[in-house]
Amino acid sequence: MEIYVYSPKVELLGVIDGYSSLRWRRRFYEPGEFELHCASTPENLALLSAGNILHRLDRREAGVIEGIVIEADSLSSEKVTVTGRFGSALLCQRIITPTIHYSGTVEGGMRKIVLDNAITRPIGNFTLGEELGDDSVCTFQVTGKNIQNTLSSLAKASGLGYLVRLDVPNQQWVFEVYKGIDKSVTQSNFPYVLFNGEFGNITGPKYTYNEQSYRNYAYVAGQGEGDTSFIVEVDQTNGESLRELWVDANDLQRTEDQSDEDYCAQLTQRGKEKLAEMTCFENFEADAVDTANFEYMVDWNLGDIVSFERWNLLLNQRITEVEEVYENGVVTITPVCGTSLPETLVLEDG
Repeated sequence: MEIYVYSPKVELLGVIDGYSSLRWRRRFYEPGEFELHCASTPENLALLSAGNILHRLDRREAGVIEGIVIEADSLSSEKVTVTGRFGSALLCQRIITPTIHYSGTVEGGMRKIVLDNAITRPIGNFTLGEELGDDSVCTFQVTGKNIQNTLSSLAKASGLGYLVRLDVPNQQWVFEVYKGIDKSVTQSNFPYVLFNGEFGNITGPKYTYNEQSYRNYAYVAGQGEGDTSFIVEVDQTNGESLRELWVDANDLQRTEDQSDEDYCAQLTQRGKEKLAEMTCFENFEADAVDTANFEYMVDWNLGDIVSFERWNLLLNQRITEVEEVYENGVVTITPVCGTSLPETLVLEDG
């Protein structure tokens, strides 16, 4: 598999076709990442510079080099390791300014954030791709926040993914919102995808569950103090026991001509985003074996909702990460279904 290397201006610099290892980690709600190991030849060192772009013809994502390590394995062997994130991580370079007041579809809000802060105030050569047309709605007010973090919050609260793909012919980055397909065993619109031992399409399964930081009911406090503050309640209990969260949203300032309904909608959106961060951390991950049953990127892909079955558990959830590892002629594909446990649990939120 060849890796094409481009300059930050998307000018072709060369091709790398000999490497010892490549890790390509795709993510649905946030930028993915990569790690490439190869010999530290003069040709490779000239190509693998910070800011250069690694592009694969078989993937929509492309990676930007952010880290470089050159080391000697022995007296006669040296290697270079480059790491970085995919193109959507470029959006970390901008904060949102001036304030955006928005009410409409989630996709429209995400596109406006990118248009106003990465295209009007350019990050390289960014453009908007075709609209998905999803009808999920939101109302928000935001300023001073990192673009990428804000997009991820909106994505997690709505179940939409986003990416920034490399358009080589036009030498530009293209922002797009996308949505996976429900292919779980509980639906009948599409052929289902089921990973289990009986089908022989997974190895090394691992199930993780933790509800320590889980919250399902938010009190969102807006403008004002004490008894005069604007407070809305967001209920996502669905019959479960109440687990309450206090959200300080005093940064959402009400404008003079803003109605109570519109301001409450903004506070509700903030509550949904915070509750999306305080979910039960439940996932199922395993090395997927491509079989005639379910082939990666043909029958299932990042963002799809599929079924995992093991240990008398049936988990029907979205594939939020896929890690691809190419090493010594062996390809390992590891899908992660559900939410991943963070390194540090958040117990309370201000």
